[in-house]
Amino acid sequence: MVNGSACYKAPVSLAATLPPQADVVIIGGGFAGCATAWALAERGVRALVLEREPALGRHASGRGAGLGRQLVEDDVTSALVIRGAAVLRERFATAWSPTGGILSFDDEERAGIYEARARRLGIAYERIDRAAVLARWPAMTGVPIVVALLVPSDGIIDVRAVLDSYASGLQLACDVGVTSISEVGGGVRLDTTRGAVHAKVVVDATGAWAGQLTGASAVESFKRHLFVVEAAPTPAAPYFWHLGRQELYVRSDGAATLASACDVESTSPLDQSPAPDADARLRARLSPAAPAWGETPIVRRWACQRAFTPDRRMRIGRDPHRPWLVWAVGLGGHGATASPAVGELAAAAVLGSGRV
Repeated sequence: MVNGSACYKAPVSLAATLPPQADVVIIGGGFAGCATAWALAERGVRALVLEREPALGRHASGRGAGLGRQLVEDDVTSALVIRGAAVLRERFATAWSPTGGILSFDDEERAGIYEARARRLGIAYERIDRAAVLARWPAMTGVPIVVALLVPSDGIIDVRAVLDSYASGLQLACDVGVTSISEVGGGVRLDTTRGAVHAKVVVDATGAWAGQLTGASAVESFKRHLFVVEAAPTPAAPYFWHLGRQELYVRSDGAATLASACDVESTSPLDQSPAPDADARLRARLSPAAPAWGETPIVRRWACQRAFTPDRRMRIGRDPHRPWLVWAVGLGGHGATASPAVGELAAAAVLGSGRV
């Protein structure tokens, strides 16, 4: 199994007491926070990561589908995930399965937008037809495919392995909640459930909770459901994502198939319970798309969160009003793929603050 449904559980440093001081404190032990700490360590700066849960990646980071998709909604986000995918392939190769990916469309004009984006950003792709898609995913006979793009450099990410790699050698403390932040004597005091820590720079990487500690409304949270169904995929098939009016995606999950109806439900940050009608939502989308799988048993179901800024762009960089604050939030479901690039940008912002 490439990616589990519950959460990431890796061994981390559980210090009995926190250090009284740290140059950089990162709040949040998900992809954004751990990648920022990793990128800082690469540049010779040791940060302290505080995670209020007993393990890393308990929320959005450890619950996603692990799709290494590089062509996404806009050029800016695509550039980040392209950079992130390149680093994952080069530095975290054991956590990257080079399956390739298929994006299909029921509208020629929208397909053209993605083709133009691929050309602008230098992503190799092959334009394929419906028959070529069905050769790889023969069950998808009900999907209205006008054209599809095969992206050979896409893949599947083992999110647990990536988080574990980020965490290796870092200064981490789980089961530590930050209760308040205040400016004190040119620095920052963080009051936590294990005492106070003074820092020069704070990185807000709290995902769906972004801004709650730092006094700013930063993101909106949405819930999406994922399922593993008892349906065998074609061996080594690329993941398949239909970007049409009835959007859905599927990928192999060992001998089974991971599927999502790409539903969008506004939610509170801590709500990760599947909705009562989650199964019906999947059936309503998957059964017409893959009639042979209409009654396929559901092996597992879970919900994952995605946090978006109001303009749907990741917020990475220094706060314009507080020189001690750096943001790394609003990854919008692209955390697994974009995380190395997010970490690099956030680390550059920390170093550019002149406080470290």
